[in-house]
Amino acid sequence: MSKMLSILSAMVCMFAFTGTVLADDTAPAVAPAATETTQAAPVKHTKTSIISGAVVSVDATAKQIVVKNSEGKMADLTFDVSDQTNIKKAGKDIALSDIAAGDKVMVAFKHKDDKRMATSIKVRVPKAAKTDAPAVAPATPAN
Repeated sequence: MSKMLSILSAMVCMFAFTGTVLADDTAPAVAPAATETTQAAPVKHTKTSIISGAVVSVDATAKQIVVKNSEGKMADLTFDVSDQTNIKKAGKDIALSDIAAGDKVMVAFKHKDDKRMATSIKVRVPKAAKTDAPAVAPATPAN
């Protein structure tokens, strides 16, 4: 029993001192000078995000579209559009200039160089208004 306790104590001490030594190795050798400016590397997001909302404006020349988030939690979002952006309405390819303010869209995008790059834009087609009147009046018998 005392041998087991000695081995266990030795292992605990070994792990305790190893943690202290490793902590010292991670400290920087020289602190950066106060006159140097350090700039963090830009964060790269590779995840595709999706947002739905109404188009505020379209600038086909600058290849940008501004969308108001339908959830209202964010300010208007500007998306850059490239030649590779897939733009569709009713299942058909359309040009950026075919999108108008007020159109309901779903934009899939990725962050690139601190910008939102649209990978696809789907314009929603409004559903036809429902009417209570029947499309064809029933025939009345002639008497």
